[in-house]
Amino acid sequence: MNPRLQIVEADRELRSWLRHHIEILWPDATVSEMEPAQLATRAAELTVRHRDLIILGAQFDAPTSQGGTSQGGTSQGGTLQAGTVPAGAHPPATERRGAALAPLRLLLRQPGVAPVVVIGSGGSELTAVRAMRLGATDYLPRSLLNAQRLATALRMALRTRRRASPARLPATKARPKRLDPSTLDLPQYAILHKLGESSRAVVYFAHSITLGRNVALKISKPRIDDSEENRDFEREYAAISALQHHSVVQIYDYGFHAGREFIAMEYFPCGDLRTRLQQPMSVVESLGYALRICGALRVVHAAGLIHRDLKPPNVMLREDGSVVLIDFGLAKGLDATGNSTAIGVMRGSPYYLSPEQAQGVPLDARSDLYSVGVILFEMLTGSKPYQGTTALEVMQQHVHGPRPPLPVELAALEPLLDRFMSRERGKRFADAASAYAALMTAIEKLPAQAQGAPPANERAQGAAT
Repeated sequence: MNPRLQIVEADRELRSWLRHHIEILWPDATVSEMEPAQLATRAAELTVRHRDLIILGAQFDAPTSQGGTSQGGTSQGGTLQAGTVPAGAHPPATERRGAALAPLRLLLRQPGVAPVVVIGSGGSELTAVRAMRLGATDYLPRSLLNAQRLATALRMALRTRRRASPARLPATKARPKRLDPSTLDLPQYAILHKLGESSRAVVYFAHSITLGRNVALKISKPRIDDSEENRDFEREYAAISALQHHSVVQIYDYGFHAGREFIAMEYFPCGDLRTRLQQPMSVVESLGYALRICGALRVVHAAGLIHRDLKPPNVMLREDGSVVLIDFGLAKGLDATGNSTAIGVMRGSPYYLSPEQAQGVPLDARSDLYSVGVILFEMLTGSKPYQGTTALEVMQQHVHGPRPPLPVELAALEPLLDRFMSRERGKRFADAASAYAALMTAIEKLPAQAQGAPPANERAQGAAT
């Protein structure tokens, strides 16, 4: 393989490092270098006719809290150091992002431009999302750059044609068409069958040719606007990328193809908690699953996020019994302002949302804990606490209706469930760590016989579901 690669980067040391590692990967590669300032006059040269791949540097550096310096990061070998920036020399963050992405916009305006891999200095998950939304094939944070990451990104970029830029679809009154798997031609993925579908996306069981492994491939449906309510993929990618924990689903790939977003993520052959609920559970199993969900929430909340859509289908199971949280499309920061869900606008399942979420008021971590309580009630009894013929009816019961009591034989767990499902947030567990400790205590206090087969009424209710 003799690829033709173009490096567009102001830092001479980084250009040298990139050239060195590219020539190790492909000794016969043609590697050209260019300063970003030259793009205005030479961008027309960088089409697929003349180049196979472009590596573009983007500088997002911001001043540090200690004064006037900012570093672009280092490779694992510690060799990639950017220069310092005088204090007070930085424009506002939005202006910096616009300036840093201007070369990418310039490149992508060229007809037939080669695929672009961006190396971002001082950026974040959101700058990565913006670069990908503009049409970059991949984004590599300079602070995490090493030879292995570079090699993987360049190989993948060279194996696939440039993903289409996610231009907004023209406004139309026609309803979006349903995704047809037979019309999908997503590079490097073999779609095997559909796993599930929502109003915004379809999830497929697929095989990644590049990774050589099975994945869950989530593909967005066509949409008619780019409003905040339609940015689930962007939010999900940013949220999961910020977590990086075994209790949170792992993302392998994220990008755009033919105007649709996709996320390739970890596939779980053991299924989800909803499937597990089709069989009866013992009390200790129910408490154990709730315990592990709270353990995962400690990680999510510590990162400053609220999941906002906790329900059994979003709790995946591993062979070792551990749980993994998925579907962060509704996740928001704990410091996010504004209403979260307006009455009549359904965001999240009505069966598991908190009273404050149903009322559309600002949320905190205790909203997720309420959802854990609903899941725990369902695991213990085999049925959901609130039922209704419409979503609004179910939501109103979360706000006003009395919670059904647990079966008599589980009455000792009523105080625990009250701490999860109190309508007053101040009476709930303060955080996931407190809930975890309480669940652990409840498990330790269970008599030996309660840790075996589930009670008779639980078996009957489990079979009925």
